[in-house]
Amino acid sequence: MDKLTFALSLLGIAIAIMVLGSKIKTGKSLVFTIGFFMLVTGGFASYANWLPQTRGEVPAAVDTSSINVDTLSTDKLADMGAKIIFDDAAAMKGAGKGQCPLCHGFKAGELSERAPNLAGIPTRAGARIKADVYKTQVTGVKEACSGCGRATTAIEYIAESHSCPTCFVVPGFGVKGSNDKESPMPVIHKAPIELSIDELIAVDTWLFAREGATPPSPKDIRAAYEKFIPEADRPKPGKTEEAGAGAPKGPVILSGADKPQDIVVKMGCIACHKIPTTAGKFGAVGPVLMEGTNAKKRISSPEYQARVKAGKARAMTPKEYIMESITDPNAFIVSGFAQKANPGESLMPKDFANKMTYSAISNLADFLLSLDAAAAKKDGMLPAGG
Repeated sequence: MDKLTFALSLLGIAIAIMVLGSKIKTGKSLVFTIGFFMLVTGGFASYANWLPQTRGEVPAAVDTSSINVDTLSTDKLADMGAKIIFDDAAAMKGAGKGQCPLCHGFKAGELSERAPNLAGIPTRAGARIKADVYKTQVTGVKEACSGCGRATTAIEYIAESHSCPTCFVVPGFGVKGSNDKESPMPVIHKAPIELSIDELIAVDTWLFAREGATPPSPKDIRAAYEKFIPEADRPKPGKTEEAGAGAPKGPVILSGADKPQDIVVKMGCIACHKIPTTAGKFGAVGPVLMEGTNAKKRISSPEYQARVKAGKARAMTPKEYIMESITDPNAFIVSGFAQKANPGESLMPKDFANKMTYSAISNLADFLLSLDAAAAKKDGMLPAGG
């Protein structure tokens, strides 16, 4: 029986009770009161269930494979870029496919400790390429590709930052201990994020449009990226799950086609973690991965919220927390699982993000969210009463 049928049935019963109450002498007031209460309840329930119902869904990934960005209006292109950056584009919250909010702030005055705040970036980018530090800084990479040269316009600076983050490191935002010679930011057109140039055009259009600035044309943005990304290394629309020629080197590159149960074996997760319903029964180095129970508790804890306030962690949903834990283990370290010699460093390897595509990480997060304390108990990973 659906909710509307139940509500209508409640109305029928209420009317019957009130008719019955009119024919009896003893307890008439009580019967009428019960009938009236059910009548009102049934009426409200019927109306509520008659209204069109909505259902919250996890936003689908933005499919750009069939979109011609060169023909889109600026507004539509910027909207597409916002959806790639954010999980909730309207509120500028959460991390979308681009994963940018996990490190960058986007609102003026917002603390952004792990990567520069991108509010006002069109103006700052134009000023940056004229600064002495941009011209003289020595980093671990001279240029994005042989003969690429350096950025000469604001959009070229942004394109260079996405395609070769270590070509120039904003002072203070380099890898710890590298003296700003290495950027912690992944190359955006390679695994694990793998944005196509069309997607990057949309993102950059939004960066300009949200500031009220006139964005460069898609043609000009494309030319900027082609200056820094060799043709053989350019991701193809609709092929973002494949490891490109310039994908990070490692023992394995995993895509969204891999089953989560296979990923935890290939990536060695089971060597450190107990993972319910998988071959991971014995790992004791990391926490038990029953994230259907743990993730929500972790992101609402005072300890995690303190990391958020300090700009070190950014997840706002359980799934974002899991993805953040995979791509940036130091964002939040579960108590008892830090390195003894360096409490600020997680025991977990830091290179998983370079070996898995966005979809692989997303699918793995969904799988881990399906595992809870009940599954862990069933597999003997928790005490029966724990």
